[in-house]
Amino acid sequence: MLNRILGLASRSVRTVTCVVVATAFLWGCAALAMGASAAGGAKAIPGQGKYVRLLRPGVLEIRLGDRKVAEYRFGKDVPKPYLYPVLGPDGKAMTEDAPRDHVHHRSIYFSHDEVSGHHFWREGRGSSPIRHERFLEIFDEKERPGFTSVNAWMAGDKPLLRDTRTIRFIPIEKGEYLIDICIKFATVDGEVTFGQTKEAGLPGLRVAPELRVRGGRGRMVNSEGKINEKECWGKKATWVDYTGQRPDGTWVGIASMAHPSNRPYPPAWHARDYGLLGVNYTKWHKPVTLKPGEAPWTLRNRFYIHWGKTEDTKVAEQFERYAKGVK
Repeated sequence: MLNRILGLASRSVRTVTCVVVATAFLWGCAALAMGASAAGGAKAIPGQGKYVRLLRPGVLEIRLGDRKVAEYRFGKDVPKPYLYPVLGPDGKAMTEDAPRDHVHHRSIYFSHDEVSGHHFWREGRGSSPIRHERFLEIFDEKERPGFTSVNAWMAGDKPLLRDTRTIRFIPIEKGEYLIDICIKFATVDGEVTFGQTKEAGLPGLRVAPELRVRGGRGRMVNSEGKINEKECWGKKATWVDYTGQRPDGTWVGIASMAHPSNRPYPPAWHARDYGLLGVNYTKWHKPVTLKPGEAPWTLRNRFYIHWGKTEDTKVAEQFERYAKGVK
């Protein structure tokens, strides 16, 4: 009888030991799998968040509080990822997408026409696309909603370089807000050169029709006090504010600000009366070459969406806050 009891106890111990070992093995496999996934590159899946949500395939909606302020279009049906619409403090569009005179102007976007012989500014025949690859982070937050994504600048069926862009939306007051962008460019294999061309926007902006200088009720003013295309085009400045009057008489604006940490600095501006405003780091400076193993070329930019004319809204003060790292 005693031997029988001891035998049952021995088998029970072996069973428990097997279960413990098996459980530890399964947890170990799970940990290895998660580690392998992280090593292969993180990926965030946008869903039905409160402030950042997937509106439909290829389109994110961004909200500040209970109001929509922008959409981010990144699907395979677009030639490059971009923000559109971008809504003003009055809830109306501040930007235009694919206008008839320049269909490659996409609201707020990143593009450059001479990158080691490939043309990312134009669209259609002879052009190269920029493809969204994945989201690294989704910031479903009340105060600073946004995301980080990785995008491939394609040379045929292979990426020439990649950018990692973080875009955050920051509320101020009275419906005004900021769009903070940090983009990092890194080559994939060999050297990549951003050539000297006026056809560049890092980032680019195309304003809504009523904000244009030509054909609208708009005005451009830069940090040096220069006004409109005649005085602003090709000129170096730390910021440019594009403002305009709505049909109801209300003035609104969107200022583009280049951070002092950017190099070269300050940039020049591809500033047109018909509604284009592109930050340009090469045409009026020199080409920028990226080499394998070097630190990414990092550019930071802030858009300030505001009420009123430039002098009324104190854009210069907003830029100083940005330069000093203050909201």
